[in-house]
Amino acid sequence: MSSGTGCRADAEPAAAAAGAAASPAPAAEFAATLAAVAAERARLAARYARAGDEATRAAVRAEARTYFRTTVVREVFPAWLGMPWGLGKNSTADRPHAPGMTVACGYFVAAVLENAGLALSSRYKYAQAPALQVQKALAPAAADLHRYFSVPGETLAAEIAGLGDGLYIIGLANHIGFVVVDGGDVRLVHASYTGARVVTDEPLVSAQAIADSRPKGYFVTPVMHDDRLADLWLRGAAVPL
Repeated sequence: MSSGTGCRADAEPAAAAAGAAASPAPAAEFAATLAAVAAERARLAARYARAGDEATRAAVRAEARTYFRTTVVREVFPAWLGMPWGLGKNSTADRPHAPGMTVACGYFVAAVLENAGLALSSRYKYAQAPALQVQKALAPAAADLHRYFSVPGETLAAEIAGLGDGLYIIGLANHIGFVVVDGGDVRLVHASYTGARVVTDEPLVSAQAIADSRPKGYFVTPVMHDDRLADLWLRGAAVPL
């Protein structure tokens, strides 16, 4: 697989009007979301530090995993939708709809993780690293790396649905994004270089980026499903790349 941060450099830059048409939430509203995430992480972290036995710690980690995934899907993703995709020095946004900024696919993934309270050793290094390197950093267990060869979107969606409801990262040819599985519904959320060239939430089965990557295949890994990542989130420790 190629680097996940290129986001198809052969594509044209996103049109500024595309982001304007998305009616983004005010910056103050997203700042409140970030504050709420920080407060909840601190609350759970305090419980985790006070836990006197492994059973209690395990319960807090499970609560943290659920909170993280729910926050990404219900709070962070919607705020980013419509943000213009782009490449170059202005494509490194860490907040949605920042004036004069666009976001490349790798920077979108890194920003979303940090927006939901997960500290990264370096947002820039995560954003620029090959997709597979990012995925192995977040889910290092060999059993968590799911490799799909040259299959059509319908087959890929069915295979990912079979992994169960949750949040995943998908590594494509020169692209990276998130996959959300909910009751058999499989959606790709990414800074898209296709279509309107904005941050997009679309059915995975019909996404052009999926079709583009078919010759090289796909890597899929879960996000925040294991004790290791939950522990790092709770302690505010950075995830090494």
